[in-house]
Amino acid sequence: MQTFVKDREIEHLLSPVKILVKQNLPKVSTASIQIEETKEGDLIEVPRWVAEVFADLGFAQIQEEVFEVEMLKTLSRERIQGPNQLSTITGGFYLKLRRYLDALKEGSYPKGTSKQSYEEAHMKAIDLITMRTVKLLPLTVGDSASDLVQKVTPEEMQLYNIVRKVVQQWKQTILEGVEDEE
Repeated sequence: MQTFVKDREIEHLLSPVKILVKQNLPKVSTASIQIEETKEGDLIEVPRWVAEVFADLGFAQIQEEVFEVEMLKTLSRERIQGPNQLSTITGGFYLKLRRYLDALKEGSYPKGTSKQSYEEAHMKAIDLITMRTVKLLPLTVGDSASDLVQKVTPEEMQLYNIVRKVVQQWKQTILEGVEDEE
């Protein structure tokens, strides 16, 4: 599972994101990235890792919803759903969550956050993961859920597949050698 998540993190860092340029920048050309000269106010698309470097240096602002808002919306949607219903979560959600929690823990995001902010965000993350897991695990014992793929993240789908395989192997082991009497 760790390898899967690390691979997903690399994929996430390479995914494109829009940034608003805050000051004129010269052409940037390296072995892995080519960015034309940009002017203050330009909106350009770059790999996420480049966007994060530019944002950290004060050259740009990443143009996406603040993660705190995304987290609250996701948590609210999950609480509204019935006990056996999963709300839809975007594919990069857990990757953003990990990065957000790491940044809060290090005290580097956003300005003015405290240890209490990290603890509150961490508790919300635990609540969400617990709710999602409680809803996901019962699905591993039944017939495959075809609509599940659209509602879960790749990380949750990986968990589902692993647990489902273990449950099926366990059932097979228990029933091994038992013949139907019909």
